[in-house]
Amino acid sequence: MKKLLLVNLLFCGFLSTIKATDNLRSPDVRTLGMGGNGVVHSSLFNPSLLAIRTKKELRIDYYNRYSLKELAAVSGGLCFFNKILPIGLHAASFGYDEYRESLFRLSAGKQLNSWCSLGISAQYVILQSDLFETDASRFSTDIGVTLCPVDNWLIGLSIINCATVSLSDEDIATKHMTPFLVQAGFNWEFINNLLITGGATYQEETPFSASVGMEYTPFTDFQLRAGVKTNPLLPSLGASYRLSIVMADVVMIYHPVLGISTGIGLSISF
Repeated sequence: MKKLLLVNLLFCGFLSTIKATDNLRSPDVRTLGMGGNGVVHSSLFNPSLLAIRTKKELRIDYYNRYSLKELAAVSGGLCFFNKILPIGLHAASFGYDEYRESLFRLSAGKQLNSWCSLGISAQYVILQSDLFETDASRFSTDIGVTLCPVDNWLIGLSIINCATVSLSDEDIATKHMTPFLVQAGFNWEFINNLLITGGATYQEETPFSASVGMEYTPFTDFQLRAGVKTNPLLPSLGASYRLSIVMADVVMIYHPVLGISTGIGLSISF
C-alpha cells in the first residue's frame, strides 16, 4: 500500500511538470540514441518519410523513463511501402492502470518529385484516469515535408497536431494531450560510415530545444550512436545489431536530476 501511494505521488509530481507534453510520441529507440531528432528519422514525427522508404517495416519499442514502469511507453508500428501511396499504422500506450494514455494513428506519404515528399497523418488519442472525473479524447492531424536537395543531405520539417478537435472534456484534453509542435532537422552522411544529424523543436509552453547526434557503423550490421538534447540537457548513447531482416536497438539517456532512462527496440524489414 505504501509503495502504491509513493508511486502515485511520484507520478502526480511528474504530471505536474509535463503539461502539454506528448508522452505517446517518444521517438523510436534508434532515434533516441542520436538525441531524439525524430523529424528526419521517424514517420511518427514526419509522415512524409514514408514516401522515401524502400522496404516494409514492423517495429516495436519500449522506453522506460527513469526506471519507473509507471512512466514507461510502449509503441508499435507497421509501414507499408508501395509505389502508389505508402501508408503507416501506429499504436502507443503510456502510463499504468490508474492513468493511461493511448494513441492510434494512420499516416500516408507521397513523393512529389526526386527531391521532395509530402505526408499527412491523423491520430486519435484517449486519456483514461482515476485522477479526473471523466475520460478525455482528441483527434488531431500532422503535416510533414522531406527535402533531399543534394546527395547525402536530407532535410525534414513537420507541424505536429496542427489541427485538433476535442471529443470530450476540452480542459483535460488541452492540458494533457496533443500539444502543438514544430520540428525541423537534417541528416548529413558525412562519410559512408558516419551519419550526422541535428534539429530544433518548438513546443507550446516550453522553450526551444535542440538536438545533435551521430551514428557510426564500425562494421557491417553494427551501429554505435551518441547524441544530446537540450532543455534539459540529456546525453544519450545507443547501439544496434542487425541479424538478417531483424534489427535490435538499445539506448540509455541520462537526466541530471531524475537519473537514467533506458529503451529497447526491435524491427523487422521485408
